[in-house]
Amino acid sequence: MNRSIYTMLLVGTLAVGALAQSSKQAETSLIGIWKSDEATVELKAKNVAIFNGQQVEWAANDKTIALANDEGSMSFPYVLKGDVLTVWVEERKVVYKRISAEEARRSGPSAQTNRTSGSIQQELVGKWCYSANVNAIGGGRQSDICFTLKADGTYEYYGEASNSNPYGGSNSQSWDYGRWSATATTLTANSNSGKTTTYSLEKRNHPKTGDPMLIVDGDAFVTFYQRRPW
Repeated sequence: MNRSIYTMLLVGTLAVGALAQSSKQAETSLIGIWKSDEATVELKAKNVAIFNGQQVEWAANDKTIALANDEGSMSFPYVLKGDVLTVWVEERKVVYKRISAEEARRSGPSAQTNRTSGSIQQELVGKWCYSANVNAIGGGRQSDICFTLKADGTYEYYGEASNSNPYGGSNSQSWDYGRWSATATTLTANSNSGKTTTYSLEKRNHPKTGDPMLIVDGDAFVTFYQRRPW
């Protein structure tokens, strides 16, 4: 579940302030439904957008589009020519085309076939989180990762890490979004970045609390919401 722009399933009040100066004229020209090989996004009035079925907030000026929620924001250079929208993500060009509402309905998640092995196992649906805090002489590292497996076969991922040392520190964030499937022993993430990754999977209960966990490639992700043990 690697970092991808298409994982900014972010909702909140940061998008409007993410640009130095938004442009109503630019935003008006961008309103519509846009589809690429990787994602579908509907840009609506009043800075509301629907990104692969998830509501986000957006803003734009003549050169940049911003998406954000209460967890953060990201901005992307773009060029609009008629019904073709080209967006640059980490120096990678992604081309969107404006489509009608009927085209969007036909190409939505319900019309897509499962592109990965396994199936959508409803018992795995939910939010799962991993946290690690390593302290060492002169510094340390804190990692927090959460992913949400949804019943419609999509997932969201968010990770944050911070490092400290006598000379300062650093922080990093990562996002991802795509489709998922699972077998009894594997979890497959088909990222909207185009990368597919299969992880080892095991179900366990927390040895102290009894909370259900997913062991993904050896890391223990505990249920975020209360649920019965496996």
